[in-house]
Amino acid sequence: MGQEIMNPVGAIPAERRSAHREQRKRRGKLVIGLLNNSKPNVAFFLEGVDRELRAQPTPYEIVSVVKPRSAGPSPDIELLAARCDYVINAVAD
Repeated sequence: MGQEIMNPVGAIPAERRSAHREQRKRRGKLVIGLLNNSKPNVAFFLEGVDRELRAQPTPYEIVSVVKPRSAGPSPDIELLAARCDYVINAVAD
């Protein structure tokens, strides 16, 4: 049985799409952040997301970050905001 990644956000507004296209042209690839909140099953989920993204024909750069505590703030949130086009914040138990 295959996996399917679904986007719960919906369509991206046209102005954001064009801004992302310009950023990607300069960098050559789309940067996706994977934020692990350090709960038990998040790593398993994000490993699957990482595999699926790397299997796509579009070149992605993946930035993975693990929060030290699930209830605490992420010390790397500024890095993700500055470096990534999109961030997947996984909060599974």
